[in-house]
Amino acid sequence: MSLLREIELRRARRALSPEPIDDTVAGELVRAATLAPSCFNNQPWRIIAVKNEDGVASSDAMRAALTPGNAWALRAGWYFVLCTAPHLDCRLDEGRDYAYFDLGQAALALQIQAQHLGLIAHPIAGFSSAKVRAGLAIPKEFVPLVVIVVGKAGADDALSDKQKADETAPRSRVPLSDVAYRERFGQPFSPLP
Repeated sequence: MSLLREIELRRARRALSPEPIDDTVAGELVRAATLAPSCFNNQPWRIIAVKNEDGVASSDAMRAALTPGNAWALRAGWYFVLCTAPHLDCRLDEGRDYAYFDLGQAALALQIQAQHLGLIAHPIAGFSSAKVRAGLAIPKEFVPLVVIVVGKAGADDALSDKQKADETAPRSRVPLSDVAYRERFGQPFSPLP
């Protein structure tokens, strides 16, 4: 197979260095995210880039919003809060609100660019949405769906024993036959002849 190296090697690692990341690098990550495809080119993402700096209100708010299980993210260089609202994108039958799908594409583009640059990019759901909304002045109609924690690789001393084990464990994926089908739902995918 000839998968992109960045896709093949991407892992949501947690062992971060507190070493800062340059603003221009953060700009590259945001730019990569904004180049993602979207329904009718609506570009429904809103990305708030927060540099992790002591004494800065937005940074303090981000750190305070993290759940205890994500304490490792206190060492991040940047936090990227990805938000959307359903009205910003295609709204089709049967609940097909494309804003969330398109935001996911932007999130993946940011992660792949971070991987390409040798950085760790770890998406998390473990944060207080209310604290992020208040701390970053996110309007009520927007959903802060994910925070992507970005940093340079570092020591694992801030990780729990389980998190340390996860860092070095083999990458596990659900078997292809359980998630990919051919021709109809439930019929396992098999490569073309």
